[in-house]
Amino acid sequence: MITFSELREIFETYNPAAQFVIFNTKTRAVLGQAVGYEAAKDRARQVRQQQHLKFDDVSFMTSRRFYGATTGQQGASGTSAAPAPRKIPFGVSRDGRTFTNVHGQRYPVEYSRNYNPSKRGRFRGYTDAQGNYHDID
Repeated sequence: MITFSELREIFETYNPAAQFVIFNTKTRAVLGQAVGYEAAKDRARQVRQQQHLKFDDVSFMTSRRFYGATTGQQGASGTSAAPAPRKIPFGVSRDGRTFTNVHGQRYPVEYSRNYNPSKRGRFRGYTDAQGNYHDID
């Protein structure tokens, strides 16, 4: 059986470049950086004492998670080098005739003859290419 501290040491050993960002939780201003979990914890404590901040005002997380990039930190402008993914319109169209699923496939919306008083409208759904019926609301 391995303990949590031993597991953490293993992760830090195999991923020595795990950089942590120490930041102010209220403003998300970067206060410092450290390599490794223990170093980040110590650095956050030092920053907290130097700047006379409360415990909840200073936190740290990995640089990948903080900056939201998968290949490292983003540029100074806050934009990544990769283009933004294309937004696919999802849901029922404005005219209510078609439904677009998360994969971008469009299907005609089927309305029932039964009125749904709780939704103040009719039941609606669509049938996909495999013949499965999906309820929209």
